[in-house]
Amino acid sequence: YKKIKDDNSTILKLQELAEKHPTEGQDLYYRRIRREGLIWNYKRVRRVYLLLGMNRRRKVRKRIPARVKQPLFQPENAGDTWSIDFMSDVLTNKRKFRTLNVIDDFNRQAIAVEVAYSMPAITVTGLHFLSGYA
Repeated sequence: YKKIKDDNSTILKLQELAEKHPTEGQDLYYRRIRREGLIWNYKRVRRVYLLLGMNRRRKVRKRIPARVKQPLFQPENAGDTWSIDFMSDVLTNKRKFRTLNVIDDFNRQAIAVEVAYSMPAITVTGLHFLSGYA
């Protein structure tokens, strides 16, 4: 013979706690129940918690606003827009070097390639080596 367990009070209490404190888990709900003076077994609360499916937290996704799709800008003449890109590699002596490539978007021609072991920001932002191309 097995006694039928009446879990209605436990179900109602867990649902009430879940509405008030949705980010808390089963352990904190159990502590709150014990603080209120209800003497329920931890395993009982755990069983009802799992029975209600409360262990499966739903991920709240941020809604991204709909964007207006615009076609990409197509340059009509050489020199309208340039793209820059960094590449890096390692020499056989294990020394790392970087290259800064500047490419014309109209004809996909490499305007400049700057190679250096160290490329400080002044080199990149100043683009001092492009003064003759503008």
